[in-house]
Amino acid sequence: MSYLVSARTIEVPPFTPEETRRLLTEPLRYSCLWDRDDTNRPHFESGFWDAGGIERIHAEAGGWPHLVQLLAETIVDLFNDAKTLEHVDRDLLERAADEAVMLGNVVLRQLMNPDEAAPAGWTYLSGFRTQDRQPPPTDETVRLALRRRLLVTEEGDHWRLRVPLMQRWLRQRG
Repeated sequence: MSYLVSARTIEVPPFTPEETRRLLTEPLRYSCLWDRDDTNRPHFESGFWDAGGIERIHAEAGGWPHLVQLLAETIVDLFNDAKTLEHVDRDLLERAADEAVMLGNVVLRQLMNPDEAAPAGWTYLSGFRTQDRQPPPTDETVRLALRRRLLVTEEGDHWRLRVPLMQRWLRQRG
């Protein structure tokens, strides 16, 4: 017997900075396990993430919901393992980003190279292993695909990867 009748893909846009802040400070805001105004609902004070930490997580993940969650989960795991920290610090954020590229290897590979039948796109993206910026691709199909997938931003006559965690992955594992 099959319970899956149909499945479809939906696009989830990147989080806004405010949505990232809400997820990181009130991760169970919409959970039905607590009443709406329950003071026992688990939450994190914004200071837990260090000054500028939430903004850094948002920037490192490019707002991509899955990557924000991957970074946050990795940070909390490392924080819990440390047992001596009072809040997240810059060193922990850096270690978490490095660990997240290992933990998220499969999803980052899928996001960066979803269609192995289009090697020109992967060839272009691979250039970001050694360069922070590069001229846009000359192939219009590649150009459109990278824009549609929200992987790049334009800076004048050069492009850069929109998601620093993806570039970190390319340099360490891609």
